[in-house]
This record gives sequence, C-alpha cells and structure tokens, in this order.
Amino acid sequence: MRPLPRAVHIATAVLLLNLLVAAIHVPERVPMLLFTVAPVLMGWLVWSVLHDRSLPMRDLPDGVEWGYQDREDLHGSR
Repeated sequence: MRPLPRAVHIATAVLLLNLLVAAIHVPERVPMLLFTVAPVLMGWLVWSVLHDRSLPMRDLPDGVEWGYQDREDLHGSR
C-alpha cells in the first residue's frame, strides 16, 4: 500500500481536533482559529492529492478519450 500525502494526515488530525473542540469547552478563539484555517487546509489537501505522483499515470489509448460513453449499457437511453 502506498503512503498517503502528508496533507491527508494533517487534514484528518485537524478534523479530529475540531470534533474534540466541539465536545469540550475551550476558549472561543480555538474554534475560530480552526474555522479560519479550514479553507486553506482543504485547498492544500486538494492540491496535494491532485499533484500526487506516487502512482504512474497512463494515457488513454486513441479513440477512448470519452471513457465509457461508447457503451450503450452505461450511458442510458438517449
């Protein structure tokens, strides 16, 4: 099994921290800090997953650029 990007571990840890903060009484600035950091953290998570090159990418062969749209049983009735 290949290792996950570091951003996945950090985003998961912050999510668990957010759940813990919601369950206990903490100063108001802690949830506000987590709320403020969340969009940046999610953007970093998406960017790092999309740019992860740990698996080799392969190009589609000629004629299959549209994936499974050539199969009648998968795209429904038209």
